[in-house]
Order: sequence, then structure tokens, then C-alpha cells
Amino acid sequence: MKQQYLILGIIAIVTIVIFIAWTKLKNQKPQPVTDTSRPAESTLPTNKVSNDKLVIVEDADESDIKKILQEFCNSYNKETYQAIPRLTKLSDKKFAITFPFDINFEIYCYFINYVNYPMGFNRHFKTIGWTTTNPSDNWITEKSANKNVMLYVSDFDTEYDNVFLTTFDNIGYKLGFAMGEEKQLLDLPEKNYKKQPIDISEFEAKQHFDFK
Repeated sequence: MKQQYLILGIIAIVTIVIFIAWTKLKNQKPQPVTDTSRPAESTLPTNKVSNDKLVIVEDADESDIKKILQEFCNSYNKETYQAIPRLTKLSDKKFAITFPFDINFEIYCYFINYVNYPMGFNRHFKTIGWTTTNPSDNWITEKSANKNVMLYVSDFDTEYDNVFLTTFDNIGYKLGFAMGEEKQLLDLPEKNYKKQPIDISEFEAKQHFDFK
């Protein structure tokens, strides 16, 4: 009988320990990637690629946005250079981000989501992107191909793994990052399309910071 109580006691203790460990793991927030290892410098792109991708971030400190961009690059540039963003300061709290060597549309969507919800911060940053889509881009359909589009995270988002897309003629999509949720046509766009507030040519000559 005593042996049975002992076994039951051990099972109870192990169950409690597992539950506590699971609870801590569940509540643990993902941490930013600090590993700055990169592929060989010789593989770094050198020829600029014409494109109109533009991201505007508002209400951000310069030190914060630099940290966010560096940590995104730490995540995506380990094996190949997938993102080489260029940061230009437009005002004290407003920044423009461009991609002189272009960036894959799917990675661009991840970028907009990450800047909005960066790891290691207890807040989000208002982030909106613009580009012209190509039929070959992931998640692009006949209704959204070859169009000027606006990309953003919904003000009411609770999933944290998507961006919304609105075409210039106000066709809306939710682009979910989970399997099967990549391109959801909406009855109405989450936000109406707004033209980008500034052309890239207007600040190309300004001081900038490149990340890799």
C-alpha cells in the first residue's frame, strides 16, 4: 500500500513539474535573433535592381528601428542575402525603408509584419508598405496582379502572422502565413487604398543606413 502511495506521489510531482515547465514555455515570448553570421561577402549583391517597394514606419525611435532591421536581417540573411533594407530618416519619428537590390514579395510581407510586431518589444510600430505586384509573386491572384498595392497589419489583428493587401482599386486580401490561409479574398478591404505619401526619388539623395 505504501509503495502505491509512493508511486502516486512521484507521478503527481512529475505531473506538476511538467505542467510548470509547459506553462513557462507557453508564456515565453520569442526572442530576437542576435547571431550576425552571414554568407561570404562575395555573394552580397552589387547591382541594384529597379523596384518601387517602399515601407513607411511612424512613431519610432531611430535606435529602435535600426535594431529591428538588424534583427530581421539576422533571421533572413544567414545562408543567403534575402533582405538588404535601406533606412532613410524622414523626420524625428518617421522613416522610409527601401530595397535597392529588391526583395522577394513573400519576404517583403514577412518584413512588414516583423517591423509591425518586432521581437523583444512590448509594442507595435505603425508600418505600411507599397509595391507593384507581379503575377509570379507568391499569394498574388488575377485580381491583384500587376497592380499598385498597399500592405499593412490590421488594427484589429489578434493572430500576428499575416498582412493585409489592398489594391489601388480597393480589392482586399488577407495574406495569412499559415498553410491554407495565404490569399483570402475579402468582401471589403480592411483599409481603403492610400497612395504612398512620398516618392522614392524624393529622398534617394538623403543620408541613409544600409543593413545586411
